[in-house]
Amino acid sequence: MPTLNLETMRCELDGHLARLRLNRPEALNAANWAWVQDLVTATDYLARNVETRVVIVSGEGRAFCSGLDTKELSEGHLTVDWFATWERGVLALANLNAITIAAIHGYCLGGGLQVTLACDLRIATTDAVLSIPAVREGLVAALGPMRLTRLIGAGPAKQLCLLGHRFSAQQGLNLGLINEVVAPGELEDRALALAQELLAIPFTALLHTKRQIDAAFDKDPATLMTEMIAAEADCLRSPEHLAAMAAYREELARREWGSRGAAPGGVSGVSPDLPSSSPPEVAR
Repeated sequence: MPTLNLETMRCELDGHLARLRLNRPEALNAANWAWVQDLVTATDYLARNVETRVVIVSGEGRAFCSGLDTKELSEGHLTVDWFATWERGVLALANLNAITIAAIHGYCLGGGLQVTLACDLRIATTDAVLSIPAVREGLVAALGPMRLTRLIGAGPAKQLCLLGHRFSAQQGLNLGLINEVVAPGELEDRALALAQELLAIPFTALLHTKRQIDAAFDKDPATLMTEMIAAEADCLRSPEHLAAMAAYREELARREWGSRGAAPGGVSGVSPDLPSSSPPEVAR
């Protein structure tokens, strides 16, 4: 399995699935300067691997990421360049040509939450603790407030960002920030199951859909329309779409034969989970 080992992170490639593991467990995966630089390196590595279609982002040890390293804060090591490099890495994660899943457990605070906001989907354990407390440290949470607003709306985002209170995974689910909450022992299996479900969906359509959603707040409807037409043309040419339509035609043929009392090959009836009285399912 191709692997990129960095000081604070590890990337693993396994066919179309990649893992980005935050790997500074002795500090609850807190972000120091090496961590920030590693995020840029890791996302560049993932972006260059054209085979990657789904990425699971997770934290080693007892936490996903506890935010900025308190030593960096207290010793005054934070600079404008520090934050610019940070945002380069987070933006690269958000812009990957892959579907990204954040698998959250333990502390997911500040910068940790910002990383998850750059992911497409978020699964959290019942014991996860989340917050975005930058204002309490006299800072702006980079572009985290903007991403949070796009995800859950201005009102809830202001409550979380202006007060910096901690909240649970269930509260995050209620806000629409978290997509799914699972028991601590089920996080790995659920993240992998979701990844496999995504890998079974035509990737060309997935990627164009992700791009359209991400651009929803940036572009006018006319531009989105032009890009949508180009995206649909790309989807219609894709082998995944052609295979899906071939399977659809095959199922229609089975139904037609079933309505006559015999299926192709001499087998009577139709598939038990597809009754002939129901209309064919059309993917949207």
